[in-house]
Amino acid sequence: PRGKVAEAAKLKILSSLSQAYGQMILKSGFFHADPHPGNILICKGSEVALLDYGQVKELPDHLRLGYANLVIAIADNNASLASQSFRELGLVTFAKCENEQQELLQLAKTMFDTKMPPGVSVMEPFSEDSSIKKISVEAFPEELFSVLRTVILLRGLSVGIGLNYYSCAQQWKPIAQEALLASGRLSTGNNISGRRKRKRRCSSLRRLFPGD
Repeated sequence: PRGKVAEAAKLKILSSLSQAYGQMILKSGFFHADPHPGNILICKGSEVALLDYGQVKELPDHLRLGYANLVIAIADNNASLASQSFRELGLVTFAKCENEQQELLQLAKTMFDTKMPPGVSVMEPFSEDSSIKKISVEAFPEELFSVLRTVILLRGLSVGIGLNYYSCAQQWKPIAQEALLASGRLSTGNNISGRRKRKRRCSSLRRLFPGD
């Protein structure tokens, strides 16, 4: 279970699952909202099936596109864009610190990315140095709770299989760019670098799994 083949297999399975959620949330806005381990079936290879559609949610377009912006902000470590995305999403916050934008970005990562901070195996959102202690959330759109819960469940899965470094925001960035491009909110030129990075990532995966 701790060998290189197992590591590659776990990464491939998690990537398949995360990719599916990126497509559902950011492209269609209609998604399975309960990805706990009992609702995930591992099939042949890296195929993943989702079970039990008792919790299916839909994001209105303005929240779907606002969330796409936030995903890009997290992936690019862009504090200014994260702050702008919070406002667009209707996330009202009150800062209790001086470096508000940086703490907002950290708060966004805590809530909406699966990647754990280096050396951390258990997320403690209410610890004394947590961004939640420095930035209070005064208003949070009801529809976003399901996205938040989904990301937290995906984080639990990634930590559970030992892939604490896995970032859904990094994987979802090209999907977010495509969603914004389709809506006319992103120019083709701004999307070129994202496509190049994705091509490089796909080439790397092909080298790892040449038979697929």
